[in-house]
Amino acid sequence: MPQELIFQTDEMEYGKQTMIDYGGVPLLVEMDDNHDYRVIRIMSSDPCDYLDERYCPGTILSNKKF
Repeated sequence: MPQELIFQTDEMEYGKQTMIDYGGVPLLVEMDDNHDYRVIRIMSSDPCDYLDERYCPGTILSNKKF
């Protein structure tokens, strides 16, 4: 049985997520309590973007840079 069926995510968690363009790379991010963004997923089709450490999932991006 898939884990998604066992450990379902609360709908409220999805409300915190948004898509941004950071340095020309589309990212799915989540806003934290400090109003900074945490990278959840890279949405780019360019394989080089996945090798760039600036966009690794879990990286914190300051909201002041936008």
